[in-house]
Order: sequence, then C-alpha cells, then structure tokens
Amino acid sequence: MDASWSAERLSDRLQIQEVLHRYCAAIDRIQPDALMANVFHADATIDKSGAPVAVATFVAVAARHSGVPSTSHMMSNFFIDFFDHDSAFMESWCLALERHPSSGPENRTVDRIYRVRYGDRFERRSDGRWRIGARTFVLDHVLSVATDFTLDQPDEGHFRGQRDAGDPIIRMRVRLGLPPA
Repeated sequence: MDASWSAERLSDRLQIQEVLHRYCAAIDRIQPDALMANVFHADATIDKSGAPVAVATFVAVAARHSGVPSTSHMMSNFFIDFFDHDSAFMESWCLALERHPSSGPENRTVDRIYRVRYGDRFERRSDGRWRIGARTFVLDHVLSVATDFTLDQPDEGHFRGQRDAGDPIIRMRVRLGLPPA
C-alpha cells in the first residue's frame, strides 16, 4: 500500500483540509486571531507577486474585509503531496464571492467572483498541529457583476448572514458550547 494513503496519512490529509476550511471561515467572519491561531504559523509568508510578505501583514490587510458586507470562500480540488513526515505541499482551488457596497457614479452594489489557487507548504511543528508555513496565491480570474438589489432584500422568512457574532450559525455554535469557528 502506498504510504501516502496509510491511516496516519489519511488523518493528516483531513487535518490539512480542515485548516483550509478554517481559513475560509476566519476570512468570511473577519477573525484575524483565528487565522493566526488555526491556519498560519506565526512566521509564515504569503507570496502574491514574487515578493513574499509576513503573514501578519496579510492578516492586517484582510481587515479590509470589514467594508465588504458579505463574503463566501469555498475550497475545492485538493492535491496533497507529503515530502517528509511533517511537511506537505497542497494545491487547492478557491472560489470567493464578495458583495461590495455601492460606489461610483452608478451607485450600484457589485458582486465580485474571484477564482484563485493556493500553493501551500504545510508543516506540523512541535505542537503537533498542521498549519501553513508558506503560501503562493494565484489569481486566475475575477468577474464583477452589478447586482439587482430587489432580489437581495431581507424578508421575514429567512435568517440573514452576518460577518460577526450576530450571525445565526455563530450564535448556535456558542449556545452549544462550541467556539465561534
């Protein structure tokens, strides 16, 4: 049997995938502390253009999301290759949807759809947890579409998602004694 599919490696694969899912939740809920605690090693770097920056710089910039009323990051197509016992490379695809508030002369809300790929070097260090040590971020495509606000008006029959502790799912997690994400 290929060692990359042993019971231990299957567990490692699931732990690594969960790190990316926690990345999506932390970005969508604007939780910079969760990014640092659950996703990245403190000395991690992110490279978007050939000039890697410290993850702390990226996390600070991610705070810009507070001006974006709603986002949804969805991960798919994971490829994981282990290159030693505590190191792995993962290529993954992400589709990010962002609602941007009205601006410009037309004063129309815009939805942006980003298709990106991540190349992540994962490391399991002394605490035994997998986290990202280095990320290469590739932007493949952006689609920007003016929205029809009449389709997105709150109604009495549905919860509305929020990017903070007021979100119905976060409130449910807290009621169950679970952390927010």
